[in-house]
Amino acid sequence: MDKYLLKFRFVLLGLILILGLVLRANNLYTWPRLGATFDEYAWAWLGINLIQNHVPVSWSPLSPYKDREYVVYQKTNFFIVKPYLEHPPLFGLVAGSYALLNGVKDMYHVDIQHIRGLALILGVLSIFILYVFAAEVYGYKIGLLSALIFAIVPTIAVGSRIVQNENFFIPFFLLSLFLISKFIKTDNAWLRNISAVICGLLMLAKVPWVAGVLAIVLIFFYLRKYKDAFKFLAIVIPIFLLYFAYGMYFDSKLFFEIFSFQLQRYDLSFNSVFALFTSPYLVDRLLVDGWIYFGWFAIFLLAVKDFKKNFMVLFPFLAYLAIFIFAIPNEPLHGWYRYPFYSFTIIAIALFLKEYFNKNYFLTFLFLIFTGLSMLQLSWGQSLGFSFIIFRGFLILFGISLMPLFIPKTKKLSTLVSYGSMLVIFILSIWSVFGYNEQ
Repeated sequence: MDKYLLKFRFVLLGLILILGLVLRANNLYTWPRLGATFDEYAWAWLGINLIQNHVPVSWSPLSPYKDREYVVYQKTNFFIVKPYLEHPPLFGLVAGSYALLNGVKDMYHVDIQHIRGLALILGVLSIFILYVFAAEVYGYKIGLLSALIFAIVPTIAVGSRIVQNENFFIPFFLLSLFLISKFIKTDNAWLRNISAVICGLLMLAKVPWVAGVLAIVLIFFYLRKYKDAFKFLAIVIPIFLLYFAYGMYFDSKLFFEIFSFQLQRYDLSFNSVFALFTSPYLVDRLLVDGWIYFGWFAIFLLAVKDFKKNFMVLFPFLAYLAIFIFAIPNEPLHGWYRYPFYSFTIIAIALFLKEYFNKNYFLTFLFLIFTGLSMLQLSWGQSLGFSFIIFRGFLILFGISLMPLFIPKTKKLSTLVSYGSMLVIFILSIWSVFGYNEQ
């Protein structure tokens, strides 16, 4: 079996990428609906105006802006501000360039049909880079399993349809980690330096992407590679300082007012972390997705089982968690703030399935319950309505995975049911993505 998996791994990866593409392309312009977040327009408008008029212009509700114009566009109210300085320009340039190449004439010709293709590209790229990173660290089997799960989890698949900075951050953060993993093995300085350039550029897309820098510095310090950490920072910091040069060029007074305002405008508290579990936002709507909840359990299990073996996944996760706690609020209806966690929790789930599934019967049962019942609700329940018979039938089915704990000679039956149940859960996950709507 291993021989055939190795031989056909790229064919399997290709099929996974096609599956991920189909799931993300389905209802790409419908769900999440127009207006789930108008940040999609903010990024495109920023880039279009920088390219066409050489001035950053977009919409913003922030009070420090003095040059603002009230407009109604597509039945929605916006304050158009100039110069728009609350975020660095890189992702805006990417989104704006895509919109212009896709036929948009100016900012008031933008609609989601012209920009969400970029999200589709980034979503499929994330699946591929996740495979590359996970395969580099853990081998191609974990790479394939991680990519497959990442392709079909409803929160991830549907969330990756929106043009948000987080969906830009994920593949390039993973790419930088892949390069660092290769650097650790080969000591090729070019790999470290390219990773540093990527991390520096990411900070020109959004300031919280300093999480990528923090993750890699923590990895270097953990490995006692202090010189490499400082060489890495020597490349990153000058690139990031370009944001200050950019802001000061357009309006230094406004830039520092906005920077100060951004640091103080959010209500940061323990609720920001607690809401990860109590308010499972996809974009601006709640979606109870058992894969996401179980991912938190899996990453915790990964950390306590063998931190040293898994540091390449755990440090990036912890780095983003630190930035999330320090600077990212529990702002209602902003589910995309959680997306960068998911690539690491998905790898943790893949490792869980390898290490524990059908080996630890209780943990196997927990996995089936968390993911199975939630996917049943999002697929069967969403499409056909809730059924007590079906619900209780699934409970009984999953309960068979526990039988070897109590009844001798039931291991074969338990194994058959457990793997069969996992296959059903994968199918229900795909069904859940196809059936997602916000009605």
